[in-house]
Amino acid sequence: MDFDTKNILLDVDVSDKLSLFQYIAHYAKVNKLVNKSEQLVEAFLKREEEVSTGLQDSFAIPHAKGDFIYQPAVIFLKLRHPISWETFDEQPVANVFALLVPSEFEGRNHLEMISKIATSLMEGDFTDAIKNTKDIKQLKEIITKAMKGEY
Repeated sequence: MDFDTKNILLDVDVSDKLSLFQYIAHYAKVNKLVNKSEQLVEAFLKREEEVSTGLQDSFAIPHAKGDFIYQPAVIFLKLRHPISWETFDEQPVANVFALLVPSEFEGRNHLEMISKIATSLMEGDFTDAIKNTKDIKQLKEIITKAMKGEY
């Protein structure tokens, strides 16, 4: 799966998780990644009820899967202001990797996407690079490398 620069969203102005999920769902609908934005919001919320997708060091990886998703996608969002989220370090989230997985790709692809990004988030060089740049070209290179498991 290729990572597209159009899926890097900077300076996203949201006030909480729900507004973030609505923002992502709207973006996904407009860009024809899903057919119903409401279903995507519901899928994110359902996943959060199971266990928080907040990690640490300002990162979260919300993910959704379902028949309403047309193609696998990773969307990276850098928030204007950190938002409250249940995380390992009890700190707010400002950097979000949203993963969208169609039902037909559920299982292996879904786990691989999460695993590669989560593994990269354990690398200080990766997290520092993500947090400290707003250059879309640089972010694309960094994230693509992580998605290939090269970080």
